[in-house]
Amino acid sequence: MFILCFNILMSVKQGAVMEATLKKWGNSQGILIPKSLCEYLGISIGDHLEIEESNGAVTMKPIQKRYTRSKKLSASDLFSDWDGPYQAPADWNLQGAEIDWGKPTGEELPW
Repeated sequence: MFILCFNILMSVKQGAVMEATLKKWGNSQGILIPKSLCEYLGISIGDHLEIEESNGAVTMKPIQKRYTRSKKLSASDLFSDWDGPYQAPADWNLQGAEIDWGKPTGEELPW
């Protein structure tokens, strides 16, 4: 049985350095992230992380949650961080015409 181990140093914004070990898990490799670091970052089991390699260093950061099916969001909520003007595409004739978006395919709210 072959076990792959590799030490990785992780730094936190406050300057703390933690050490983790890359371990073989089935056909993949995994890193155990210390509980204190998870709490500091506000991440928990099941959260998604973005992993980036740059100049031989590996960076992991939480992917911000934008939408979940369990919470119904209004258009205002969905576009709360949008600060640009809305401009319809030039080929849309919106003068009195209704746009046919097709049949509902998911959990769209009825009008």
